[in-house]
Amino acid sequence: MYGLIKQPAVFLLDEDLKSRTDELLYGWAVKITAKKEDCWYVTTHYGYQGYVAKSAVKSLTLPELQQRQTKLITRAAIDVLDQPKVQGEILATLYRGSLVTLTGKEADGYLQVSLLDGQLGWLSHTAVGERQDEDDYLWSTDKDFFLLQGMPDEDSFRKSVTETAMQYLGTQYRWAGKSPDGIDCSGLVFMSYMLNGVLIYRDAEIADQWPIHEIQFEDLLPGDLIFFPGHVAMYLGHGKYINSTGYSEHFGVAISSLRKEDPDYRADLFKMIEKCGSLF
Repeated sequence: MYGLIKQPAVFLLDEDLKSRTDELLYGWAVKITAKKEDCWYVTTHYGYQGYVAKSAVKSLTLPELQQRQTKLITRAAIDVLDQPKVQGEILATLYRGSLVTLTGKEADGYLQVSLLDGQLGWLSHTAVGERQDEDDYLWSTDKDFFLLQGMPDEDSFRKSVTETAMQYLGTQYRWAGKSPDGIDCSGLVFMSYMLNGVLIYRDAEIADQWPIHEIQFEDLLPGDLIFFPGHVAMYLGHGKYINSTGYSEHFGVAISSLRKEDPDYRADLFKMIEKCGSLF
């Protein structure tokens, strides 16, 4: 059985059905394999697993999932209105990374969308872009699926992935979060990569079958990842990196430096660097 997330955002839960492990956004597909109390046990389209509230999932068949055509929400947040005008009633508010289905109708700079609850709504065309990743993992039988993704152009990817990460600058830290309302360290790098078409492991580590491999610290280039114990950051170049941290002076997405002479140097993190990783 398969499903789509029908709430703007919902947390994926651990075995205790309380502890947050991840966050799923509107329109994301899942494969349902078991149930426990009021939750489904699901696999996400990027290979992560956990429990999600049944009330947050719309069930559908595999053919329905494979046939759907989706567009990407690119703004931090956008209201879906009941009519194509600013005074319209808000039907839903969707976050960057959410997926929607368009009906093909347009009016006054608005695009009509078909919501998963059956309602038709309107959102600004400025919030809609092309989806770069895909759901193939959910029906793939190839264990090396992630390694077989098409490799993007290196220069353009490094530029775009760092620019995407910067869009979250100032977002508060939220354990397991992946939305502009709140995001954690691995959520930041995951979303930055996913929005540019590459699915990486959701947690702060290098894992088999996902396409990040270890490199030397001296070889870091923009878009590469820096791993610490239970933490991950993205290198921006010129000695700077961006990360989402619960550090009291930042409590969210901030830029820090690897250079001791810089005022934003964090000695506590620098001395804990365990490894670095790259897609290339």
